[in-house]
Amino acid sequence: YNNYKFGQTENETLVDDVILPKWAQTPEDFIRMNRAALESEFVSSHLHQWIDLIFGYKQRGPEAIRAINVFYYLTYEGAVNLDSIMNPVDRAAIEKQIKRFGQVPSQLLTEPHPPRNSAAPTVSDKLIF
Repeated sequence: YNNYKFGQTENETLVDDVILPKWAQTPEDFIRMNRAALESEFVSSHLHQWIDLIFGYKQRGPEAIRAINVFYYLTYEGAVNLDSIMNPVDRAAIEKQIKRFGQVPSQLLTEPHPPRNSAAPTVSDKLIF
C-alpha cells in the first residue's frame, strides 16, 4: 500500500492504493508506457478530435448528439444556479451529483480544431523517463 488518499467509491470504500495492470511490472513501467502512448504520432494526429469533444464544437448541441458525447444536464456549466435552489434537500442532491460526477469543462471552441502538424523528432523525443 502507498496509502495515498484518492477519495472514496460510491459505496464509501476508501481508495488508497493503485493496482497496476498486468502489462506493467512497476509504477515506472506503467508511466513509461503511458507516456510513450500519449506522445505517439497516432495520438498527436488525432488530438484535435479529442479537443473537439472536450472543449470544442462537439461538446454541446447537435454535434455532441451525433458524436454520442452528451452528459447529464447538471454537469454542464451554467445548467443550474445553486443559489436559487431554496429546498435544502434538492440543493444537497444536486451538489452531490456534481461532486460525484464532476462538471463538463467550459466550451472554448465553436469550430473544429485544426489537426496538429507532425513535428520532426527532437532530443526530448528520445528521453525515456
